[in-house]
Amino acid sequence: MAKIFTPEFNQFETINATQAWSLFFTISASDRLLGEDPAVGRYITLALFSAILTGILNVLLAL
Repeated sequence: MAKIFTPEFNQFETINATQAWSLFFTISASDRLLGEDPAVGRYITLALFSAILTGILNVLLAL
């Protein structure tokens, strides 16, 4: 059963970025895949944001 469909998870508990990315990458099977360190989630978020920003700037500068 997926982690997000368990009664313990759906109590409006706060999760950090690392847990959110773990749920995303495992298709909601585990919130501990990437470990406990919240810096991992921030790094993945920053990397994704940077890639999107780079793509937007590339398109704008290519005009």
